Amino acid sequence: MQTWVGLTIAQVLAICATPYDEVQLVDEPPGKLRAVRFVCNSSTPPNRVLLEVEYRIELFSKSRTWPRALVEAQKVVAVKDAP
Repeated sequence: MQTWVGLTIAQVLAICATPYDEVQLVDEPPGKLRAVRFVCNSSTPPNRVLLEVEYRIELFSKSRTWPRALVEAQKVVAVKDAP
């Protein structure tokens, strides 16, 4: 999983065979997208992971919504097991 650092979220989702609609966006504080959480379906057993991204101003959303293309284009800076 650490080899995912530097890849885009879209690339990791492809590796994990996880559809985008299964991704949970993590914004903390509210409005600042910091990470995504999902189940990596290709691991055995399937594993919940958290991908952290580097925060940039483009990732702020007052409405707490982000275009899929923007989310998928973000580079992963850290990978953690998610509860």
